[in-house]
Amino acid sequence: MNEDQVEGTVNKVAGRIQDAAGALTGDADQQVKGKARAAAGDVQAKAGDMVERVREWAADRPLNAVLITAGLAFLLGRLTANCD
Repeated sequence: MNEDQVEGTVNKVAGRIQDAAGALTGDADQQVKGKARAAAGDVQAKAGDMVERVREWAADRPLNAVLITAGLAFLLGRLTANCD
């Protein structure tokens, strides 16, 4: 697990707890904040999952990863080059 996966899961759980606490106390503001925190945690955890998949793919196919990275660097250089 990477850092984003862990932090995302923690935020997701904390958001659900905050949402439940807001529901118990009748505090709609806390419920909204909890739902937002849970949603943000879910997105962060999914981003961490994607990073982990890319790392595994690159470890299995190092030549492909290097060629794709070089191609992207070339394209980014061409797009940001000064056209004087």
